[in-house]
Amino acid sequence: MHYPFIVLRNLRNRLNRDPFFVYLTFFTLLGVGLIQNPSIASPKKSLQNFLDQTTVTGDIGSSNSIDEIFFDIPVEGMLDINFSLILENAGLASRNTFGLYDTVSNNYFQIFDGEATVGNQLSATITSESQLLIGGMTYDLEGPVSFYLSRNLEQKSKTFLSNDIYSGIPQALMYQGEGEELLLDDINIPFTEDDYIIGFEDKKASQSDRDYNDMVVLAQTVLRLPEPSEPGIPSNSTGVPEPSLLSGLGMMAMLAIARKRTSES
Repeated sequence: MHYPFIVLRNLRNRLNRDPFFVYLTFFTLLGVGLIQNPSIASPKKSLQNFLDQTTVTGDIGSSNSIDEIFFDIPVEGMLDINFSLILENAGLASRNTFGLYDTVSNNYFQIFDGEATVGNQLSATITSESQLLIGGMTYDLEGPVSFYLSRNLEQKSKTFLSNDIYSGIPQALMYQGEGEELLLDDINIPFTEDDYIIGFEDKKASQSDRDYNDMVVLAQTVLRLPEPSEPGIPSNSTGVPEPSLLSGLGMMAMLAIARKRTSES
C-alpha cells in the first residue's frame, strides 16, 4: 500500500543529494515528451519557410504577392481548377474546411474537409453556363468565386474569406506564379501565371500567429475553349463543275480560239 510513497520519497532524497541527477531526470523526461509529441520536437514551418524550401527556381515572396483572386465565369468554354493541399500545420486541422465561395450569392462550395491531408487533390470546373462542377455535383453560380476557410460555416466568426483584412492584417497570403518551379513530393512542378498559392490563417488574422500555414493550397487553372468548327466543304450541288466537265470546257475553249485564228488568217 505504501510502496509508491516510499519510491517518491527515495526519489526526492536522491534529487536533493545529487544535482547531476536532477539534470539527467529533467532531460530524460523532456526527451520522452518530445518522442510522444513530435510536433514539439519539430517546429512548424511558416508559409514563407515552406516556399523557400520547395522553390527550385525563382523566388516566391512579396514580389508576386496579390491581394485578391477572383475566378470569373468564362464567356465560353470551361475553366478547370485543380486543387492540391500542399501544407497544413493547424491544431484545428480536423475541423477546418476549404473551398470556393460565390461573391454574389455568398454560397459556399467545399473542396477539402477536415479529414483532408497533405497530398490530397480535387478538381472543379466553372462553365460558361454559370455552373460549378465538383465531384460529380453541379451547382449554380451567380458571380465570380474566390476562397474561404472555415471551421463552422454557420458561424461568421469562424469563417474567413481570402480577401478579408482585420486591423490591416490579411487573413490569407496569396501568390501568383511568374514562371518559378516547385518541388512537391519529389516532382518538379511549374508555377505559371495561371497558378496560385493560397495560405490561410484559421483564426482571426489580428489574433493569430501570422505564419499562414494552417492550410496552404495550390490552385492550377486551365481554360478549355470549344474546338473551332471546320469550314464547310462545297459539294457538287453548289455549281462547282466536276473535273470531267472542266476538261470538256477547256477543249471547247481551245477549239473556239483555233477557229478564230483560222478565220483571221
